[in-house]
Amino acid sequence: MKTFSLSQVTLLEGPFARAVSTDLGYVLALEPDRLLAPFLRESGLEPRAASYGNWEDSGLDGHIGGHCLSALALLAAATGEAEPQRRLEYMVAELARAQDALGTGYVGGVPGGAALFETLRGGGTAAATALGWAGGHWVPWYNLHKTFAGLIDAHRLLGSVQALEVVVRLADWWLGVAATLDDEAFEAMLDTEFGGMNEAFADLAAITGRRDHADMARRFSHRAILDPLLERRDGLTGLHANTQIPKAVGYAATAAVRGDKDLLEAARYFWHEVVANRTVAIGGNSVREHFHALGDFTPMIEDREGPETCNTYNMLKLAKALAETAFEPSLLDFAERAVYNHQLASQHPERGGFVYFTPMRPRHYRVYSQADLGMWCCVGTGIEAQAKYGEFVFGEHEGALAVNLYIPAELDAPEFGGRFRLETAFPADEHIGLTLDLDAPRAFALRLRVPDWSDGLEGLTVNGHPVEAASIPGALVLEREWQPGDLVAFRLPLRLRAERLPDGSPWQAYFAGPVLLASRDGAHHLDGLEADDSRMGHVARGPLLGFADLPVVADAPAEDVLTREAPLRYRLAFADPEGAVELVPFHEVHDTRYTVYWPVADADRVAERRAALLAADSESLTLDATTVDKVAFGEQQPESDHGFRGEATEVSVDAQGRRSRATAARMSVGLNDPGRAGRVLRVGYRHAGGTTGVTVTLDGEPVATEAWEGEHGAFEVDYVLPAESGTGSAVRELEFTAPAGGSTPGVTMVRLLR
Repeated sequence: MKTFSLSQVTLLEGPFARAVSTDLGYVLALEPDRLLAPFLRESGLEPRAASYGNWEDSGLDGHIGGHCLSALALLAAATGEAEPQRRLEYMVAELARAQDALGTGYVGGVPGGAALFETLRGGGTAAATALGWAGGHWVPWYNLHKTFAGLIDAHRLLGSVQALEVVVRLADWWLGVAATLDDEAFEAMLDTEFGGMNEAFADLAAITGRRDHADMARRFSHRAILDPLLERRDGLTGLHANTQIPKAVGYAATAAVRGDKDLLEAARYFWHEVVANRTVAIGGNSVREHFHALGDFTPMIEDREGPETCNTYNMLKLAKALAETAFEPSLLDFAERAVYNHQLASQHPERGGFVYFTPMRPRHYRVYSQADLGMWCCVGTGIEAQAKYGEFVFGEHEGALAVNLYIPAELDAPEFGGRFRLETAFPADEHIGLTLDLDAPRAFALRLRVPDWSDGLEGLTVNGHPVEAASIPGALVLEREWQPGDLVAFRLPLRLRAERLPDGSPWQAYFAGPVLLASRDGAHHLDGLEADDSRMGHVARGPLLGFADLPVVADAPAEDVLTREAPLRYRLAFADPEGAVELVPFHEVHDTRYTVYWPVADADRVAERRAALLAADSESLTLDATTVDKVAFGEQQPESDHGFRGEATEVSVDAQGRRSRATAARMSVGLNDPGRAGRVLRVGYRHAGGTTGVTVTLDGEPVATEAWEGEHGAFEVDYVLPAESGTGSAVRELEFTAPAGGSTPGVTMVRLLR
């Protein structure tokens, strides 16, 4: 299934076209010279403006600049506007100037990046390990990948010759460094998140035809992730989700340029496992950025840090890459789910901010970035994703023109003899029409997608006359000689359906066709709705609302509990207490709390379900309300957000995907306590056996020295802090030190409590 370039597809009036326009406004609000500042600084040149703050001046300097190159190229192609291309050309020229100033071929915004990457040259495994978190650096390869990808997109989408020259010089610099690394050192380097560097080199190979680019793409295949996939084994539990998804995208891209069937099968297996077993109603996955245990989706319902938007951006890239190599209908079914219910919902439709986490917890909410403050990863992928809605609408499959998503759009396809106008208000209106504005009569097959949620297309006509079409998996095919002005029309009735969580637990979401339905639950306590520039600003930190008074819905077919009141407006009836609530498309729900998953029960078990909901509240709400700050140890983002430092540390993951970090020396984080309200330090430990101990200090003062023998499993210890600890800095330094010659137990979670 080949897709058409964005420049060939024009979105017509509707929510997707408006989303592209909103994205354009957001991107043009970004100042190129501020985005370029890290690159000029690192090359020894004077920046023309101050760098942005937030993630752009705390270790990921320059990553949004790379994303912005891609977004500008995508927006120029999608909208035909001149300003994105003008800005892109300016930014590429400035990057070329920075690259020339350094003279090595390297260009990037990574703090100290030129020297840092040079330590790899002949440095062996120790240098490769120190490149990442263990050396105090925040994923430098992930950051540099955005520069690679942005330059490649500038050339691939807009034909920028200068961008290609810059990225080839950058790639050649890396080839020279990599030649000094043996396989052991290279693999050690890949233990730290590196984005889609395998995809970048595969894309370069497709452009340049150079074998060394293709070989480097293969070399960036992380064996620790690839080998289980080749064995058709899901070893993803406990892993940082968006570290792994780009690797699978790269496997598919590398297979396309090298013909490596093993990589293609690994990518396909990864996609199927994540979509079938780890994906929730919106099309997203992960909790607190990590893949949790397959058999327990409790964290998905209970946590405020639900699916990450970056993950879905990359899963859509993977679906596209797989469709282009070995098409199957389920790829488009996922794409439809993800673009309607996660991507479209992840940008504010009016002011344009982007969402990082989309909580699945009932009656919680999302927060949105502001253009000059939030520089998160999901802002970077967001400015790209919102420009790409045209890429899945049409395609070419085995010589047929394919209509894949029923989004109003016009395709300019000289290869099929003209222009094709898809007009519909779907899903608000079930009627769909495709007008063929051909230059001359032409024979070809037209492939109309039949979604997996539907009972089929109804009333298929050409120019008002009923026609028969061949049915194939996932589509109907009309093959004939088409005439200029032919109109193909049909209905795609929305079918109501209910969908459980993947583990089968009694939480249910409701759909009308492809559209996830949600309730609006009020605009109270939306703390941080428009995020500031703090490191944790992307988390909806407002109070959690309990489950005890959540309405329970009868465990019955969707049509028995949903009543249609208007287009895409439904009433959901409750079994306990009696009543109902309006459900609307989730992508329309903004600036409010919401519910997409509802507790369900058989009629004779409602009371039992109610008791379970009450029990779930008994400790969690009190704990959340009394928590001043917390850090999940062994999880990348919480540690980064709290300034983690450590020596001789090791991360462990248990069978449920729960992570912990131990040290044979010392490790520390900064706990945020701006009101100096912290009175109890709660530390979660995991002790697998043997003799171990730890000294805990806070702000340089001893809190406790502990020693344990034997196997203790997972447990928590509360340390009461002295009253005099309530004065001083708003950031409190917490350190764990190992006993001489020994190691601490694994630290799982630290909470500072009121």
